Amino acid sequence: MTGGGEARESVPGLLPFLAANFLLGDIQTGIMPLMSIDLLLGEHWPSKDVGFVLAVGSLVLLLFQPLAGMMADRILSKRLLFFLLSGSFSIGCLLLYDHPSFGRALMGQLFLGVAQAGLIPVLGAVAMGLVGSKGFPRLTGLSQGAIHAGSVFGAISVLWIALHGSYFAIFAYYALSALLAGLILFGVPAKAIDPRRAREAAEKGDPLPVRRLLTPSLGLFLLFILLFFVANTAMLPLAGDKLSTILRSDSPARVIAMLVLVTQAIMIPSSLLAPFLLRKVSSGGIFIGLALLLLSLRGGLLAEMQTLGGLLGGQVLDGIVMGLLSVVLPVLVAEFARGTGRFNLLQGIVGGVVSAGAALSQLLSGHLLDLWGYDRTLLVLSGVALTGAALFIASGGSGLPSSRKREIPSGEDP
Repeated sequence: MTGGGEARESVPGLLPFLAANFLLGDIQTGIMPLMSIDLLLGEHWPSKDVGFVLAVGSLVLLLFQPLAGMMADRILSKRLLFFLLSGSFSIGCLLLYDHPSFGRALMGQLFLGVAQAGLIPVLGAVAMGLVGSKGFPRLTGLSQGAIHAGSVFGAISVLWIALHGSYFAIFAYYALSALLAGLILFGVPAKAIDPRRAREAAEKGDPLPVRRLLTPSLGLFLLFILLFFVANTAMLPLAGDKLSTILRSDSPARVIAMLVLVTQAIMIPSSLLAPFLLRKVSSGGIFIGLALLLLSLRGGLLAEMQTLGGLLGGQVLDGIVMGLLSVVLPVLVAEFARGTGRFNLLQGIVGGVVSAGAALSQLLSGHLLDLWGYDRTLLVLSGVALTGAALFIASGGSGLPSSRKREIPSGEDP
């Protein structure tokens, strides 16, 4: 694939694939921050209860994502699996509709958690099955650009609905968009998704035993990911809550949509640029250390700034970092998995670590917010990111895929 036009022509079902990614970005990015602000400021729940409910969703993600990865490796009909997961997302949204009770909110988080555990890994498997490892970075950049464009569209839509409707209408909008995403992926030809290629399997031989995937370099890589998401996940809801207080807004949904809009608008060019940057460096793992440093800076900026412009500046940093990582992380996972036949399982393991970090982040911020307020809580999260950056520098970035070939033999040279 030498050019954008050639890449588009060589991928069967590219338009419905990108459309499904677009709709996935539309529904996924704002749902948890919106739920947080709705329960905290709209329903007047105690912050500890909100943190607990959100953490339950993250824990469901933690438990289900490795299983979702194994299912994506084994189930041939990835389009049907994606449709069922999108249906689970829709059910979760409808359970949050119309002043949810504590029990109904927990049940909604269960359905949302199951869906979010599998939606992105299944789309990653479809991408790998369509183009293989050689074309994967380019197609991942395109799909992530579509996801972020969908998030911008979703944020604008939520802003419009918030001006003319209610929280209930927003959750209904998310439910319908999820179902449409599940339906539209059927436009990708089933025969174009190679099942062996989709799991990064070698041409011959069985998948590598799971125990042989668990190496020191992979463990350190997962530690960096954990620390990043412990620091990152709660920052957007905290920034939204803080900005709502500063602006004395009577519509938190508008505030969170505005923050998401800024972040996602920056993520579009950042993710599209990521494949080019990956080709220019010897190891994509360097972006993990850079992301931790920039996240630490973002937390300090959000803590210190008391104006709309300052808080939006923090979201610009978030857009740069998350746009790069949205492409870099799947590519690094593919490098760890090459020739093992365990690509989607590794996606699930990484997703589980992300969810563990998200759960810890929500629990930590939920407790610290009542004790110390927004600014000190943000500084604690910034300190977690700085600790991760220091560990990355001290280790020399040894948890990178470049060391994988020495530690994860696949039986053949992939």
